[in-house]
Amino acid sequence: MIRSFEYGQVRYFRMARSFLGRAVYWTGVYYLDGLLVDSGPPNLAREVRQLCNELKVRQCVTTHHHEDHSGNHRLLFEQFHITPLAHARAVDRIARPEERPQLYRRVAWGVAVAAESQAVGEWIETPEFKLRVIHTPGHAEDHIALWEPNRGWLFSGDLYLAPRLKYLREDEDISAMLNSLRRMIMLEPKVLFCQHRGRVENGVVRLRSKLDFLTELGGQIHELHKRGLDEAAIASALPGSDWIWRTWTSGHFSKANFVRAFLRPHGQSPP
Repeated sequence: MIRSFEYGQVRYFRMARSFLGRAVYWTGVYYLDGLLVDSGPPNLAREVRQLCNELKVRQCVTTHHHEDHSGNHRLLFEQFHITPLAHARAVDRIARPEERPQLYRRVAWGVAVAAESQAVGEWIETPEFKLRVIHTPGHAEDHIALWEPNRGWLFSGDLYLAPRLKYLREDEDISAMLNSLRRMIMLEPKVLFCQHRGRVENGVVRLRSKLDFLTELGGQIHELHKRGLDEAAIASALPGSDWIWRTWTSGHFSKANFVRAFLRPHGQSPP
């Protein structure tokens, strides 16, 4: 299932595996002047192949190694002779993907196969555009964003997602995420191109809203911890319900991951 949206010179293709006519989990890729931003999940290879044929894709850049973003890199390499670009830390992960990821990931996106990629430089150029590559770790250690300064565009990958998160992935680094948000806010982007939400107006305001929410959430977690509450009690006191996603992902996404992330000793990496 693919739905197409046009934002002037930027095109967004929202995609998902469907079940009984309903999307399992939406993700997406962007197209700009011959450049594909991410290659989509492996279980949509047929649709992505058709898309690349129609668009005449000439190059691809990866926001991070997760399979819903890099799952068709081998297809691009073998059938279109395109070596996707990625942060240096992502290259080995894309070449050696997890053989058996969690069940929810296999259902939603499929299993990525080993693929070639190449370390991206500081800039990506198309015939008309020049995009600055910015390392924005947090959601993943190899996460990057693409900045088009003349138009105030920020291709933000999974940095934004939503202003108020209800759960966190267990391997996310909250400290790095906060720092990445602060640095992107300093750019004062007008528009975010989010891989899961499409075009998001008032980019700097949206990023600041997320930063403020996470900062407040971290303060709440530390305060509850000082009162002697355990991890489960703190998670239960946090806003929103994570029951569906916590159950669906067997805890890979949960409010408890927020607690662990904020209470993790400074400098200690997530699992």
